[in-house]
Formats: sequence, C-alpha cells, structure tokens
Amino acid sequence: MSREERSAPSSSPVPAPAAGPKDRGAQRDLESLMQEYTNYRGYADAVRQQIDVLSGAVTELALSKAAIEEVRSRGGKGETLIHIGAGNYIRVQLQDVKTVIAGVGAGVLIEKTLDDAISEIESRSKRAQEQIAAAQNQLLQVTSRMDELQGRIDQLYMQSQSQSQSQQQSPSRRA
Repeated sequence: MSREERSAPSSSPVPAPAAGPKDRGAQRDLESLMQEYTNYRGYADAVRQQIDVLSGAVTELALSKAAIEEVRSRGGKGETLIHIGAGNYIRVQLQDVKTVIAGVGAGVLIEKTLDDAISEIESRSKRAQEQIAAAQNQLLQVTSRMDELQGRIDQLYMQSQSQSQSQQQSPSRRA
C-alpha cells in the first residue's frame, strides 16, 4: 500500500486499487536497490575511514622523518624537547646520537642507524601512499556505482508514483 493510499480518508468513494503483480515486482526491485545502495554507503564509509587512518600514518611518518633528519643535520648533538604525553615535554641534551630505536611491528623494537631509519620511514610512507591511492580508487568505483543505483532508484520511484497517480485517476480501467 502506497503512502497516498494509507493517508487517503476511509470514506473515499473509490477504494484505492490493490497493487498488481507488476507493482509488487517494481516495489521489490526498489527495495533491493535501496538495500544495495545502503550496503555500498556503509562500504564507502569504511573506505573513507581507512583513507583517514592511512593519511594520519603518512603524516606521522613525515614528522618522524623530519625529526630524525633534524637530529642528523646537527651531527647528533644539540638540545631538543621530547614529548612525554598529555602535552608535556622534557628538555634534553643530545649527545652523539647515531641510532634510533624503531618499531617494526607486534611491539618489536630494533636499533637502526639514522640513515636506515629514514629509509625505512620512506618505504613505509610510500606503501601507505600506495594504499591510499588504491583506497581512493575503490571509493571512486563505489561512489560511481552508488550514483548509478541512485539514478535507478529515482527512476523506479518516479514510475511507481506516476502509476499510482494514474490508477487513482482512472479506476474504470480495472473493470
């Protein structure tokens, strides 16, 4: 039963026509397309979140690389601030820094030279950027499909509305 049929006064002299088999098929198609659209929207949201996480990782890697390059440019010496969390820093004097303790995953840390650490950061950043590009491509494909679905949904909805209106205007066709 359409929205118009439900909202029609019960004292209407002409009862609203029952949905025919063609109408029910179109309704099922519309519901199926809307469900598919909803699924794609959820997937698109997940891909956007993945892009955000990867973008954050690229930013963090760039900051890390810049910090190591700054230490290297000073010959491993000088004064710096070390972030200790919650907006707090301590001032430290660097003395002949030649290595970095780098995380390699699963909580494992290894000692690397400054140059090796920079190379590893560049490699990780490149992989993350490639993943971002792939995710953006996926997102483009998904949004394109969503646009197609939206067009088809709009078309079916308009057809449904025009059929409903024509059936209400000419009830003698049923006879």
